[in-house]
Amino acid sequence: MPRSIRDRPAAGRTPAGRAGGLALFAAAMVAGAAGAHLAVAVAQGVGARPPRAGTPYREAAIFGDALHAVLSRAADRRGPDRLVEAALSGMVAALDPYARYLSADELSRLGEQNVGGYSGIGVEIGAEGRIERTVPGTPAATAGLTAGTVIERIDGSPVRQLGAAEVVGRLRGEPGSRVRLRVARPGEATAAEVTLTRAWLPLHPVRILALDTVAYIALDHFDDRTGGRLLTAIARLKAEIGRDRLTGFVLDLRGNPGGLVVQAAAVAGAFLGRGEIVRLVGRGPGSVERFALDGPAGDLIGGLPMVVLVDRETASAAEIVAGALQDHRRATVVGTRTYGKGAVQSTFAHPGGRGLHITTAWAVRPSGRRIEGHGIEPDHVVAAEAAAGPRGREPGPARPDPPRPTREDGLRDGVVPDLDLDPARDRQLRAALERIRIAAVERP
Repeated sequence: MPRSIRDRPAAGRTPAGRAGGLALFAAAMVAGAAGAHLAVAVAQGVGARPPRAGTPYREAAIFGDALHAVLSRAADRRGPDRLVEAALSGMVAALDPYARYLSADELSRLGEQNVGGYSGIGVEIGAEGRIERTVPGTPAATAGLTAGTVIERIDGSPVRQLGAAEVVGRLRGEPGSRVRLRVARPGEATAAEVTLTRAWLPLHPVRILALDTVAYIALDHFDDRTGGRLLTAIARLKAEIGRDRLTGFVLDLRGNPGGLVVQAAAVAGAFLGRGEIVRLVGRGPGSVERFALDGPAGDLIGGLPMVVLVDRETASAAEIVAGALQDHRRATVVGTRTYGKGAVQSTFAHPGGRGLHITTAWAVRPSGRRIEGHGIEPDHVVAAEAAAGPRGREPGPARPDPPRPTREDGLRDGVVPDLDLDPARDRQLRAALERIRIAAVERP
């Protein structure tokens, strides 16, 4: 089972997503029967210390003098709250490329990313209300709001008069509440009125597909439900393909910007029988935290051949998983070199709902190599086509619409079928399937 072994307490320590990205909260882990029940520790505040002679805190007096001069003498008036926030932002930004001072809205969004769910209708919205993607099984999908549909009005308000954040805010609401939309569907001459009931939806559903005898699992992010959803995905694919027919697994981490480090440890631990997953090396030689397997949970897919797909957008927690599986020779990594984001960050709540997001350690692979600035070099470099779409998929002729999933798909457990996946249009996926075929033939 994966667990955290701390040489010194490191509450709130977290690898973030790629540049400017998502917090990863490090914590001690307690394994369940399948080794994926993890605990998360979050720092709740920033301790205040009184200034003392001979310490850096006496510099606060200098800042106070400067603030007084600006407030009393500057030609352009600025409120003290705005000035202090600007000073804090500049101080934190001076630390490293990933440190940030978070506004209340940014801190709230960061928390939402890690919780992994929201209440809404299940669409991704682009410019001027155009739907870019509809999540299968959501209220929007059930109502037939496909990609290309334009939302013209929300509860009577013209979308063109609303900012992007306000559009998203109006589409969200309490589970069970209703929202009235005026929509223009592709190919239809007139707009239509639809009323949808909001539901609690997974923010980062795990996507799966049975590719004959190979199980495909795609992770878009590591939030606090990823480990549990992975277990569900594995069980579902085993049942669908048949344990006797199953020949291998593809874990797709392309485009995954990171997330919670404990969830990265859970995902890597699901396929490893033993050993270290990652070390978080902080300030000073004694500040080291190790995530390692020390129990009997073992490899949940029984040692079957496995390929991890990565690309230049694979970052942080996703790199921890790819690096651990590669270093232990548990999986073959296919794709292109990853982003190289190994910052371990902590998020501290601050009075007024704001927060600090600062780097407190760096992620080190089991092999001893740092992720920061290096990334993960694939075992087999396979580039996507220059005109490839998301996840390396090459453009191609339109396919017939697949059967629409039921409303319950993905809403219950956060695992949805990837109905857009097509190996014929994805060079990297074809290479992964070929690697598994060869490994399955060579396996004793």
